Amino acid sequence: MPQHIPASTNPAQPMITSKATIERQATEAARKGQSLDDACPYPFASEAGMHFKAVYLLALPKGAAA
Repeated sequence: MPQHIPASTNPAQPMITSKATIERQATEAARKGQSLDDACPYPFASEAGMHFKAVYLLALPKGAAA
């Protein structure tokens, strides 16, 4: 599994971000109680945005709504 994923939906401006960075950001945001919309710095349609959302939702405390 790649350790870096595209963080942009614009092929003219590719941006690559490490999965570890995305996972750290998402876990920290969920722990702090930030909303997904406010916390995610990536376009939701990008691979990085989708990975952020998945990690964020898994990191939320049980019973918490996104």
